[in-house]
Amino acid sequence: MSHPTDWFVRYQRSPANALVRLFAFPFAGGGAAVYRDWGDRLRGADVYSVLLPGRERRLGEPPIGDARLLLDRMLPALLALADRPFVLFGHSMGALIAYELAHRLREYDLCPLHVIVSAYRSPERPRRRVLHLLPDNEFLEALRGYGGTQPGLLDNPELVQLLLPMIRSDFRLHETYEFTARPPLDCPITAMVAKADRHVNEEEMQDWRDKTDSTFSLVRVDGSHLYLLQQPDSVLSLVQRCIDGLAGRC
Repeated sequence: MSHPTDWFVRYQRSPANALVRLFAFPFAGGGAAVYRDWGDRLRGADVYSVLLPGRERRLGEPPIGDARLLLDRMLPALLALADRPFVLFGHSMGALIAYELAHRLREYDLCPLHVIVSAYRSPERPRRRVLHLLPDNEFLEALRGYGGTQPGLLDNPELVQLLLPMIRSDFRLHETYEFTARPPLDCPITAMVAKADRHVNEEEMQDWRDKTDSTFSLVRVDGSHLYLLQQPDSVLSLVQRCIDGLAGRC
């Protein structure tokens, strides 16, 4: 059985004694380090970033390109950390993982205090494009359209050869995902969308409203698809407001 530290990393310097835990899930191609400084910048929460196979210290493991299988493997580690009230946050692909995880946790009578979905259309909406089957050169060109990579990274043949299978697997995960209609979640959902995002629009984010029987809010921020990296202060401000709003529920 996997240990929680196989799947989740906590970068905070302070002891893990907050009343709330925040589990954070990255975009396709992203790693746990995307959220490296969140724990030290957020008040009242211990932040656990998911460490997916195929990247960072799990670089030697094969990536998992199937959402159901990924959750099967991840769930025992998360359950071991779900002994305190928790919030789920996911950006792009990570939002899909967070949403599916919230449903899977119902089987264990667990419910997040809040789910924050960022830059990912409501899951019943079809994909506009399927990228993971493209030839390497076309796939790389599509990746450049998302931004967020270091200058020249995708032009380095050795790095591309190392990272491309993992990134392609991540795109396969959400591009082959099949939506299943289920009763709405019982927790609040907050959706975030960037005003200049060319990959998801406000209308597509509004449909998250139907995924909860609790409160829903849509927040618009500046930037493009990877505003998580471009506008971290805006994202952290929203997450902090959600955590602050949990007073009395923990």
